[in-house]
Amino acid sequence: MTTKRKHTMLGKHRFVFKGIIYSISHSTATLPNGRKKTFEYLHRVPTSVVLPFDAKRRLIVTKEYKELAGRFIWHLVVGQVEGRTPKQAAQLELQEEAGFKAKRLKLFYRSPMHKNWPLYAYVATGLTPSKLPGDPGEDIRAVPMTLAKAEQLALMNKIEDPVLAFLVAKAAYIVRTKGWTALLGK
Repeated sequence: MTTKRKHTMLGKHRFVFKGIIYSISHSTATLPNGRKKTFEYLHRVPTSVVLPFDAKRRLIVTKEYKELAGRFIWHLVVGQVEGRTPKQAAQLELQEEAGFKAKRLKLFYRSPMHKNWPLYAYVATGLTPSKLPGDPGEDIRAVPMTLAKAEQLALMNKIEDPVLAFLVAKAAYIVRTKGWTALLGK
């Protein structure tokens, strides 16, 4: 008696495009029925996101000019890890994009452990002014607002990036159901 294989057997990834932020790979798989199929995967460089809260428990969101949109959009502090630890990258991006250094950075969310897009989100507290120059061409403004207001922006699709909107909604949900200490720590 032979047992049938129930799972797809993926082959090695072969990169067909490598960009600055995104890469694309192909992998030919053998399906359980024996047929072959090529799958395409999008990969993104590791990224750190920061949800900084000031002493008044206001979330510092950003308004960032995006060339593709041709306008300012609501955003969070975000940047590539680029040879640093995710926590170091979060601290650097916070200084460049919002003008603050955090006394505490608490890991708030980590993307599921697939290799296509490692994402690390931190809650930052104990903020002190500390502005570093940002990347050339960036036009970013820090805007403090209540978490409830930021959640409204996320739910109304004003924070257009779905991952960033999810992180804001998740933070608001934690505060509503477990309190501020659960989100910010002691």
